[in-house]
Amino acid sequence: MDGSLTDVPSLQTPGREPTLPGTRAWFVFFVTWMIAWAGVALWGLHRMSLGDDLALRVWLFALTCFYLSLCNTFVPLPTAWAVLLVAAPGYALVQTGWLRVLFIAGTLGAVTAVANLNEYHLLAYLLRFGLGRRIRRSSIYGWAVRWFDRSPFQILLLIAFVPIPVDVVRWLAVLRRYSRVRFAWAYFAGRGLRYLLFAGCSTLLALGPRAIVLIQAGLVAAALLSRLVWWVVRRRSRAGLAGSGGEEMTLAAAEIGHGRPEV
Repeated sequence: MDGSLTDVPSLQTPGREPTLPGTRAWFVFFVTWMIAWAGVALWGLHRMSLGDDLALRVWLFALTCFYLSLCNTFVPLPTAWAVLLVAAPGYALVQTGWLRVLFIAGTLGAVTAVANLNEYHLLAYLLRFGLGRRIRRSSIYGWAVRWFDRSPFQILLLIAFVPIPVDVVRWLAVLRRYSRVRFAWAYFAGRGLRYLLFAGCSTLLALGPRAIVLIQAGLVAAALLSRLVWWVVRRRSRAGLAGSGGEEMTLAAAEIGHGRPEV
């Protein structure tokens, strides 16, 4: 078990669960972060109007960082197309091929880690209002926690790398109050590796807008297929657990957490 897991609040404690420490400071940071990227994008737009050839690439990269920072369970937007586009030779900020791939993987991996940390804080805040307490009482939660606690960092890293949404794992991380530092590193590493592959393909194949749209469409189709499979599994589980309120609540929460086609 990973030592970064912490004990959850006692189920016997009345009222709301304690607020995650540093939540207010985090949201101040995140708003500042978004304003900064918006400012860079506006600067690039201004430079474009003055005829600066590099400004288009700066503007596109800043918009991509702003966009990726928003993508999470609450804002279910596709992301692969944005990574492929800013790595394409005609739009890339960095011209040297191998350096471009490393730059895209590192910077956009960090941006996505910020987006997922923001989701962590939002979920931690929302789960205080009774839902988290009800989920923890179910037998399904007990089974899921035993699975998650075996290798939480490795599980999060794998889920971050695979371009299929399994966001219920992030719910488990929040409910277990998994270390936010380790959580961020897991997503930085997992998404960084994914973006390394995306950027490498976009660079080597010199992808254009049409090819990028087709790739994104294929990933969205795979995500929708995974949701269909999840719906079938949930439906059968619900039939088998008819009359068990706690398990019903867990399945409903899992459905919400699974639902984003962020690919």
